[in-house]
Amino acid sequence: MQFGGPGTVGVGRRAAVAGRAGLAAWPERLSGIRAARHARVVNVKPGVAAPPVPVVTGIRMGTHPDCGYDRLVLHIRGPVPGYEITYVTKSAAGQAARTVATSGDRYLLLTLHPAQGHRQSGAATSSPVGAVAFPVLRGYSVASDFEGALCIVVVVARPAAFRVGELSGRLFIDVAG
Repeated sequence: MQFGGPGTVGVGRRAAVAGRAGLAAWPERLSGIRAARHARVVNVKPGVAAPPVPVVTGIRMGTHPDCGYDRLVLHIRGPVPGYEITYVTKSAAGQAARTVATSGDRYLLLTLHPAQGHRQSGAATSSPVGAVAFPVLRGYSVASDFEGALCIVVVVARPAAFRVGELSGRLFIDVAG
């Protein structure tokens, strides 16, 4: 299918304008075009299963003042997914993170892919928001869980060095205090 200007729907070299009659009128306007030219049949092979996506089943936070860091731990069913973590601005962190943040806090955006934080029914597998009053770590908020990407905003009191590591079935972020 080719597209012309606004309100124009075309197939091949012919085009019809939806115009003031609205989109409901365009089947009549396309009556001169053979149905075989714009009808496409898509065959889907039944029984093809997608590989299981890793699921974040829990999020915990802890402080280790003797060692000088606060830790956020993600429990994961399945292999540990790929991840990216970076500091972002307040506007990039979104409204969800602001429910945990106080004035002057900073935001780390953790993106896991492919991953999800919900069951097949759509119910969340962990709490979407967590708040604490540790020396550096303030809490987290699940910003997005959509199409195989899970985005979590980690709220910290100030920009600090962090490290990310993997343990059996877990991903952790240590934020220096």
